[in-house]
Amino acid sequence: MKQSTKKITITRNQNINNKCLMGLILTTVITFLIIPEISFCQEMSNQELIQELKALKKQVRILEEKLNKQEKELKKEFSQPVSDDLEIQGLPKRVRRIEEKMVQKQGGLLEKWADNITLGALMEVGAVYQDVDCHHSGCEADDDQSDISLTTVEIGMCAEVNEWINLEVVYLFEDPTFGGETSVDLDVGTINIGTTQKFPFYLKAGKMFVPFGALMTHFPDDPLIDQPVTLTFAETSEKAVLLGFEHSGIAVSGYAFNGDMDEKGSNNSIESFGVDANYTFSPEDGSLELMIGASYLSNLADSDGFEDALPDEIRHYIDGAAGYLHADYANFFLDAEYMAALDDFEPDELPDKNGDGAEPCVWNVEVGYNWNWGKNLEIALKYAGSDEAEAMGIPETRYGINFNQELFEGVIASVGYLHDEYEDGDPDDRDERDTVFGQLAVEF
Repeated sequence: MKQSTKKITITRNQNINNKCLMGLILTTVITFLIIPEISFCQEMSNQELIQELKALKKQVRILEEKLNKQEKELKKEFSQPVSDDLEIQGLPKRVRRIEEKMVQKQGGLLEKWADNITLGALMEVGAVYQDVDCHHSGCEADDDQSDISLTTVEIGMCAEVNEWINLEVVYLFEDPTFGGETSVDLDVGTINIGTTQKFPFYLKAGKMFVPFGALMTHFPDDPLIDQPVTLTFAETSEKAVLLGFEHSGIAVSGYAFNGDMDEKGSNNSIESFGVDANYTFSPEDGSLELMIGASYLSNLADSDGFEDALPDEIRHYIDGAAGYLHADYANFFLDAEYMAALDDFEPDELPDKNGDGAEPCVWNVEVGYNWNWGKNLEIALKYAGSDEAEAMGIPETRYGINFNQELFEGVIASVGYLHDEYEDGDPDDRDERDTVFGQLAVEF
């Protein structure tokens, strides 16, 4: 009985023809499990034994078919033959090693991003009440208004490519009060080359606000309030190239750009340029901080405020100059700025109240005190005004007071009051305007 069983086992192994090692192993294991069982079952008939062996052969054939199917799938997956001695258990091990490498790379990339990218955001929600009186009865602006709006959402990113190169990107959403047109713009997008800690010169190229004036203020700059008046006069956003120098408190920059405002008959080319220079004095004891500076711009008509008031073309470029001062001593501060056109515009381009060509100028002075009662409270007083800038909608005289209270780090609540007086020739025919405003600003 035992000899017959071995003969059948050998015949079955030959039918396999070494097709799959695992089939042989499985068959051998099953055979050795059967032999002891047969030894203890002397009373089993030959017919019963044959039937049982047929069932075993059927199971072995099913296992062989499954292994063949796996082999075909492996060939299809890797586009190469899989050797008979391939250990199927090795595939998950290789997959795990690949996954581990991917995780290491991803982790390294995330760590690099965290080290080299700085994100920032600013959100401002404001509420405004205005009382406007006009020079003549029946003008649309002669009314009381109040509104709440999400005035500003600003998101910025600075990416350090390496020690000498970084990228700066700022997107700005503005929603002017009283239903003005909302906008989402790329405010800043520049490539910056240089590190002034090691080398005093640097280069900046891209979309930027070119440095004309300092535009200093301690009041909220809601687009409706137009704070400060120098912002309306001089803020200039252009695609420019700027070369700068910073060393020992001295900062000088020069830039060039192709502005949106052209002279009649001129080519569309890079013709506008400007220079800004300032000096900052700050002793080591920190008791005093003083900055004084000046700016020059060859084409004042390219500033955002002038573009809204001027026709599409002008007869000739009007250059402008600005001077500014900042002082901070023992919690007191002073910010003063003056800027002006250096020539007259044509009467049909920008008239003054008498109908002649205007030579506009503006100024802004703010003084105040930082009272630290546990959380800093900033109190600011303002005197600002303009001359021959009525066609731009800038008030002739402005007085104001503002309180900025720090609630938490990066969270400022502001409340204030402004009184504006307008010249004849204001586009909205305004005579006086009183504004009460509040704002909550969150920055990180």
